[in-house]
Amino acid sequence: MGNLINRETPARVFIERVSTELKRAERYRIFVSLIILDVSFLQTLFPNHGSSLRSELAELVGKHIRSIDDISILGSGKLGLLFPETTRQGAEIASRRITELIHGRLSEMNAGQVEHVIPLEMASYPDAAGAMSITDFLRDYSQESLN
Repeated sequence: MGNLINRETPARVFIERVSTELKRAERYRIFVSLIILDVSFLQTLFPNHGSSLRSELAELVGKHIRSIDDISILGSGKLGLLFPETTRQGAEIASRRITELIHGRLSEMNAGQVEHVIPLEMASYPDAAGAMSITDFLRDYSQESLN
């Protein structure tokens, strides 16, 4: 089961963990991947349950990732997933599995198939500009959190 501190890792703690894992990956030349899922559509699809549903989905996903992985509820209707020691290919496989899991849960709640595309951003290190993408995320999200 993945790390989900107090049901949702605070964004600040998640950002610190991403930064630490990126430094570790650069130092030891190992892989790390970051996925940001945009689930802001939940507020439109389930107007009375959007924020609580995001917490429920984070908990569900947390039960289906490794214990070394992290998940956090980020602002702006996003879920952040950190996959230490995971290649981009591994992160792509995980993202497909996670989006299928989320679609399945939403379909159960909606009493029918939910076909909404879940937009995601992915960055991996070492990969083409992977460290820069992860660093950009850290900088951008830190700025967004301050505003």
